[in-house]
Amino acid sequence: MTYLPDLPLGREQAPSTADGNRPSAALIAGAVAGPLLVVSSVAQGLVREGFDFEAHPPSALALGSAGIVQQATFVVSGLLLVVGGRGLRGVGLGRWVPRFVVVLGTCLAAAGVFRMDPAFGFPPGTPPGVGAHVSWHAAIHGVLFPIGFLALVGAAVFAARRYARAGRSAMSRTAYLAAASSLVLSLWPNLGGSPDGRFAPMWVGVAVGYAWTSLLFVDAARSTPEPVAR
Repeated sequence: MTYLPDLPLGREQAPSTADGNRPSAALIAGAVAGPLLVVSSVAQGLVREGFDFEAHPPSALALGSAGIVQQATFVVSGLLLVVGGRGLRGVGLGRWVPRFVVVLGTCLAAAGVFRMDPAFGFPPGTPPGVGAHVSWHAAIHGVLFPIGFLALVGAAVFAARRYARAGRSAMSRTAYLAAASSLVLSLWPNLGGSPDGRFAPMWVGVAVGYAWTSLLFVDAARSTPEPVAR
């Protein structure tokens, strides 16, 4: 069994492993991460008492008695991205795209462990706005979010450059658009003052960003050569 390379993105060779299915399995894991995160978060937001997509960020779902569901969603989705990022090595996307995806997944998984503090009136009974005291785990959570989204933007920008060099203008433009829109929309709540009641654009940014990561993995899986017998 051997690989016949067919790599439209660059000159890297396909990953050589004893089991030819491993790269595809890793890429499938990465492709699943985004839909799992978005669908699970939206479903929880629809059923959690007192939750408002306009007033509360996705991380707020990790609070309260049912918060373990969102914590698990973050951890599992993040680990799937880490596995997927490792699977991106050697499929023509260079070194930095896989690295950025691994950083994104690591930050997402860690966000499930280090929760934000109750804020913005959620869970029910929490005062409006942000509390005067920030816990140590909320401080870590607050650092993980921007690092993760910058990693997503970095992955999209470097992927866009790769696509452009390969003459794949549609994929290149899509990646640049995902990078720009995810960055602006994720920062929207903090532009111009208090984030109270301004989280709807962040939800859109999360959906756009993780939809693009799934597209990245699906495209890479389609470009990865299948093992053939000689």
